[in-house]
Amino acid sequence: MTPTENLINEHKKINELLDIMSKIALKIKSKDVFYPNDVEEVVKYLINIIENSHHGKEDDVFYPELISSGIPKETAPLSIINYEHLISVNYLKDISSCVVNCKIGNDFSGELLADSLTNYVIAIKNHIQREEEIVFPIANEVFSIEKQNEILQRFEVIEQKYISNSFNDQFDKLLNKFKNKYP
Repeated sequence: MTPTENLINEHKKINELLDIMSKIALKIKSKDVFYPNDVEEVVKYLINIIENSHHGKEDDVFYPELISSGIPKETAPLSIINYEHLISVNYLKDISSCVVNCKIGNDFSGELLADSLTNYVIAIKNHIQREEEIVFPIANEVFSIEKQNEILQRFEVIEQKYISNSFNDQFDKLLNKFKNKYP
């Protein structure tokens, strides 16, 4: 496995959560019943998977290695990727804030939540596409086999810190629950 394959595998799981978020946003917009606790649960997993583990791998290992290989961080694509990572954190904060407001009964919060969910999904899907179509092919070109193995070892350290086997099992159960609840 290469570092880019590792990240792409995570993108697949992230995309499944994003699809669920889109379905929840559609329920909210169509005035269907939705459960703020579901959104809260999804955000909890997103923070652990994306913000801690996935972005940890990218921001602490993958992108610094690309930069040290001569890819400039001040220009596209890396400048855009870095900006998108910052934006994603803000969207998750907005979503969490909207959930709190929904729980205390603020009427406008549902619409804001739906918009925040939709904006987050669009931003992350575009981000994933940019990484997979532009950045990852560059990395596959510039990283030697030895460098790729070193990066994968460093990825493992991050995974062990944030993602346990029980977390993966819980995540799979969460996905199955929400796939059934939001078909």
